[in-house]
Amino acid sequence: MGAPKDTTMLKPDSRKVLIAMAAAEMEPKEVSKESGVPVNIIYTIRRGFYVKPKYIGAVARALHVTVADLIEDVNHESEQTAAT
Repeated sequence: MGAPKDTTMLKPDSRKVLIAMAAAEMEPKEVSKESGVPVNIIYTIRRGFYVKPKYIGAVARALHVTVADLIEDVNHESEQTAAT
């Protein structure tokens, strides 16, 4: 039996994160410095892996976007899956 899924984590959308970074004209190291989040966590977020909400919140603040702008849209994905 696998480990239980941690529902306290958020899954960022890597494409949305890259778009926000491009709009802010920031590299991962700059986002790290501005947000106070370790650079390895910035790379984890950029790749779309689950992270703690406090990290996504800090990154969103540094990029001047909302948290919702950076996470996967679960409702939209389930609609797309149901449509196919």
